[in-house]
Amino acid sequence: MNIFKKKVTVATNEFNQVVVGNSLTKDAWRRLKKNKMAVIGMVVVIFYSLIAAFAGLLPIYPYDEIILDHQHLPPSLTKNAGELMRVKKMEDLYAKAWRAGRLVVTEEQDAQLKQWVKDNQNNKVWEFCYAEGEAQRAAGTFAFNSSEQRTIDRLEEKIATELQVTVKHVYWTNPETSKRYDVQKMDYKEMLELYAKMFNVSPQAVEEQTEMEIRAQLLNSIKATAPDFTDEEYAGMVEDELKKLGEKGYDSLASQNIYGKIVTQSRRVVEQELKTIVSDTDTKFPLKETFGVGNDMTAQVEASKKHERRYFLGTDYSGRDMLSRIIYGGQVSIAIGFVGTLTSVLIGIVLGAIAGYVGGKTDYFLMRFVDIMYGLPYMLLVIICMAVFGRNILNLFFALALVSWLTIARMVRGQIMSLKNQEFVEAARSMGASTGRIIFKHLVPNSLSVIIVYSTLRIPAFIMQESFLSFLGLGVQAPYASWGSLVGDAVASMTLYPWKLFFPALAMIIFLFAMNFLGDGLRDAFDPQSKNQL
Repeated sequence: MNIFKKKVTVATNEFNQVVVGNSLTKDAWRRLKKNKMAVIGMVVVIFYSLIAAFAGLLPIYPYDEIILDHQHLPPSLTKNAGELMRVKKMEDLYAKAWRAGRLVVTEEQDAQLKQWVKDNQNNKVWEFCYAEGEAQRAAGTFAFNSSEQRTIDRLEEKIATELQVTVKHVYWTNPETSKRYDVQKMDYKEMLELYAKMFNVSPQAVEEQTEMEIRAQLLNSIKATAPDFTDEEYAGMVEDELKKLGEKGYDSLASQNIYGKIVTQSRRVVEQELKTIVSDTDTKFPLKETFGVGNDMTAQVEASKKHERRYFLGTDYSGRDMLSRIIYGGQVSIAIGFVGTLTSVLIGIVLGAIAGYVGGKTDYFLMRFVDIMYGLPYMLLVIICMAVFGRNILNLFFALALVSWLTIARMVRGQIMSLKNQEFVEAARSMGASTGRIIFKHLVPNSLSVIIVYSTLRIPAFIMQESFLSFLGLGVQAPYASWGSLVGDAVASMTLYPWKLFFPALAMIIFLFAMNFLGDGLRDAFDPQSKNQL
């Protein structure tokens, strides 16, 4: 028998039965589990959050990889990109043959096709012409002319031979020490010398060219956010941006510029070498190998047949995979919802708690400031902030959280005012606890139920606000995407390519419903009036 074993005492009632402790949180969890829609909403939110958090580990295509040959490919579970490209080209050829009178249809069909063209329902025209053309070809009543056949043959060759080459790393081996270095991790001067040697040009010429390109990049960025200025004003803005960058920032931009050129040249060399083996049936793709690209440099690449890709949710106007963009768009949208809510809640808790506990003039001035902010148009303030500070994700977080803390500040103030004269607060005050300790150790924790419920209901609101800004062109900018920006980009072409609107909208709707169901469930679970319902 272990005499040092600590004896655990348990509370019992008059019938010698063990009394199990209880709390509002335990009661809330039991009530929440009984709400099936809230549980389903919680599962969906967790699933979305995990997908967004681990998007980089999923076997999906890069969200920003552009393949122009794959523009506007429809979603398909069975056909790869090459097969969809073939169908798309055949639809176009059959439609042109109908317009030229070579694809013969009945008078009723011809009238229907013309009506579809008039109603801008081109998808129906293409689908009908393709089905009719294939049927007539099989029956031997239609044949492509020589020009059309050459177009089809070139497309078939492209589908069979074109590769998508991605350079993962570029290495340089020191010929004296045989030590290998990752070029991307080199500093600016080392990369500059290596690039000059690679192309047999002077480092000074490379440096001058790089500076011109960086200036052009900054100028384009400034023009995108601040149009309608003179050339002299733009030149001054570019100089100001260069000063803000400093030497370290400039070297970072210059290194990215030169490394991009090295990668481009390496890809060209590898593509030339791969042309000789792409038709070899023994070569299996995707291919992961290291190739020499000259001047003691090697490139670690991954090559795959470009047109064997499968797009389960289709592609966008740049040939990017919609599935990848929806997943990474969810990453941005969910981050905006959570970060914006967290920021606004923290500001609201601090100001509301101070106003509610201290009272007096502090409470008066803080609440009058809140009243003034309430009187200002919220979205107009957000739009002004985005226009003044620039369109990037950090500024978007700041702009959305700027005045969204007002309601939570009032809610916390009311909760603190109702609790500050309770016995546990008097006990803490009599023991010499400071004001800050009483507020943040005693009062705020006892108000968490209201704060949690409010936070879950604010997340969908932030996502919807970002979607609205994306419609105005002030949301997330390319190459990044959010659900709102994807929906905004798809609206203009929704009749021709409906999948570009349907899938991101569906993903956003499911998440917003789930968050609202979870928020409603938490509100009911934390409602003290429902404690006796169990």
